[in-house]
Amino acid sequence: MRKRQTTAHWAIISILLVAAVLRLGAFQEALIGADQASILAAAADIADLRDFPGVGIKSSVGVMQTATIAYLAAIPLLMVRRVIAVRWFFSVLDILAIACLFRSVRQTFGLCAALIAALLYATNPWVVEFNRWIWYQTLIPTFATFAFAALLPALNPDRRRSRGTIPLAMVSATLMGLVHLAALPWAAVLGLVAFAIIVRRGWWRSGLLGVILCLLIVAPYLNFLRQGGIADVGIMLNGEPPTASTTTWNVATYQLTLELLSGQQILTTPHNSLWADSVLWLGGLTKIVPALLLLSIVWAITRLATRRRPLSTQAELVLILGWTLLAPTLFVRSDVHLQYFYLLSVFPAPFVLIGTAVEAWWGTGRPSGYHAWRRAAAIAAVTLLVLLTSWWSYLWMVRIGYEQQGQLRASTRAWLMDTTVDTIGEYLEAHPDGEIIIVTHFNAGGLSPFDWIRNFLNTDRVRAVPSEGGLIIPSAETCYMLADRADPQRLAPLGDGAVPQPGMTIPASPPWTFTCVGPRAETPPAQATWENGLSLLSTEIGGEFAAGGQLELALTWHYTAATGEEYHLFNHLMRDGELVAQVDGEPIPNRYWRDDDILITYFTLQLPAELPPGEYVLRIGSYTWPELLRTMLIDGTDAYEIGRWSHLTP
Repeated sequence: MRKRQTTAHWAIISILLVAAVLRLGAFQEALIGADQASILAAAADIADLRDFPGVGIKSSVGVMQTATIAYLAAIPLLMVRRVIAVRWFFSVLDILAIACLFRSVRQTFGLCAALIAALLYATNPWVVEFNRWIWYQTLIPTFATFAFAALLPALNPDRRRSRGTIPLAMVSATLMGLVHLAALPWAAVLGLVAFAIIVRRGWWRSGLLGVILCLLIVAPYLNFLRQGGIADVGIMLNGEPPTASTTTWNVATYQLTLELLSGQQILTTPHNSLWADSVLWLGGLTKIVPALLLLSIVWAITRLATRRRPLSTQAELVLILGWTLLAPTLFVRSDVHLQYFYLLSVFPAPFVLIGTAVEAWWGTGRPSGYHAWRRAAAIAAVTLLVLLTSWWSYLWMVRIGYEQQGQLRASTRAWLMDTTVDTIGEYLEAHPDGEIIIVTHFNAGGLSPFDWIRNFLNTDRVRAVPSEGGLIIPSAETCYMLADRADPQRLAPLGDGAVPQPGMTIPASPPWTFTCVGPRAETPPAQATWENGLSLLSTEIGGEFAAGGQLELALTWHYTAATGEEYHLFNHLMRDGELVAQVDGEPIPNRYWRDDDILITYFTLQLPAELPPGEYVLRIGSYTWPELLRTMLIDGTDAYEIGRWSHLTP
């Protein structure tokens, strides 16, 4: 017996070590993009007690995410002010979830079931994929696993001490539903399961404690919903309000679930063929989990239906079977375009179900007759699962090797970001009046991978501008960092006074360089002035005025902060008072405008394919966003003319 226990201990330790390698290998290479920047910025504010947000960013289906992931990310930042600390913390949480899963399944179904469930979850490629991100959906399977591990013992009436797991199950389910709203429907189902257990067992104190803890966790988001965002949940569930004539069965939910469980399509995630071209893809192995899962479902239904003898784990078996089948079914009538992370709440139940079935097939004692072939089937299943999980681990070890070499993922990696924070922090400390402008790319939502740095350093002297959108020239001495995807030509307006700083270079590929200038010279006189504090200093118009052509506009502004409103700029090409072409937008986000800034903005105006003869006038101006109210110039007009063309031939 002692030998068996020792073997079990070494087995689970080995599984946890494999899980740690797959999750923490090259963890300093984690991608930091615009979404991650939003999470890190909010987490830094929370850790410094500056702000306590109720929501995060808008999701892909148009609803506002909760800020739960930011609150969790703030925990490691209280101790270590590093991006990689957040990444490490999330992975350690998942490893702890594996340990809890093993303990709970072993106590309920046996050692074989526990080892299989833990091994499959620890090495599953999609679980590893999402856990290696700092993202909203990262911790869905983690908290789903904690909730599962806490509910199992609570279902057993012989374990009276298990009442203490009810609050843990309720809290874990709540966190699962809040880290990403895609998991919220299943979190609600688990809440009903917990309530049923509380009523059946009479565990009112434990239930009350769980409710109080859950309310504290969900309070920021409840406050957001109270202010009018309840419609977000409906959008998330349905995409659009469903009607009997348009809503269809969304069977993709089952296809994506099987792909998650089997590891299918995992090689497509880096959007780079390097990984796929470097591994041995054994497509046949991806059929193992679906096949064993189908057999396990049939076995479980048969076991529950026949009940030839008392089944001590009936309630637990119902839980894992129901979790496996119902979690993806919640999306079967949804019009939302499903993505893999929507189905992450299915973990870890299918793996536990497979482990439980194999445990039952293995049996106890000496096999004979009917039991012999079941033992053989169990041995074959275990052999296939070990082969599968070894292959899964091999796939990820190849990927981790490439990530360590910096050949996969974007160039904005976690350790580079931490190095950037240190470099910028040292400069700002040495130059109390200096500023940093980071020239980089922004995503479609107007966020950059560097937006969080000012929050980490707790200063407004760090700003970012989109390389394609323009440039900010403050009045104080300033260092410009040319970061990811930045065009060095964007620094041309700085003139000969710009001095490169090779000692501040960040070793990215290509390197992120710093160029510094002294205090700005006197501001030239304005051509036109608006009531919102914008003054036009100069204009440059490039390109050819011809049908189908483009005009390249470079506008230089001086900004004197007059209001706190957000503004967009417009460029309208008019012919006889009618709008012919336009380009509007926010080339430099308003949140980075400061009093006495010079702003250089770039626009590309696409001319129509046909230009009738006539007099064309290009007028520019600004309007409030999102109210769309034009800002007047101080002379009472609503726009300023910067170009005129007489077009004679069509």
